[in-house]
Amino acid sequence: MTESDDEIIVRAALAAPADLPMEVAARLGDQRTFTLLTAASAFAIGRKYPTKPDHAQIREFVESLRSRFPEAAQLIKPIVFEAMIRFAFGENDAIDGVESEGLRTAVLLLPYAIISEQNISGEPLEAFVAEVLEAVDEDR
Repeated sequence: MTESDDEIIVRAALAAPADLPMEVAARLGDQRTFTLLTAASAFAIGRKYPTKPDHAQIREFVESLRSRFPEAAQLIKPIVFEAMIRFAFGENDAIDGVESEGLRTAVLLLPYAIISEQNISGEPLEAFVAEVLEAVDEDR
């Protein structure tokens, strides 16, 4: 079975942070790639938090990310990650004014960080990928 470019990007985001196949991302374009990464991030956040987390839970999560990814700790900004998490729970204006580089870091790190933390693989991982792709296709 041949994977679509969309599927390749989503799977890459789940396999390792910031290790996207650049030739595929170039074919899709920045906007489509960002849309896929944002959707993967939002669905991963939904897996981690069945209900909207409070400020303390988010702060604890961000600190755990800094510990897990010390080489990227300076890029993991609590305000950006909190905005992404709030955005995933429907606060569409939560990311207004957030710097684009911070958002890029968040969408590159969140899917992998959450899916690997929860040790999702096999059929649940396949279902997750399908769910992300279906949601993105609905928006077309």
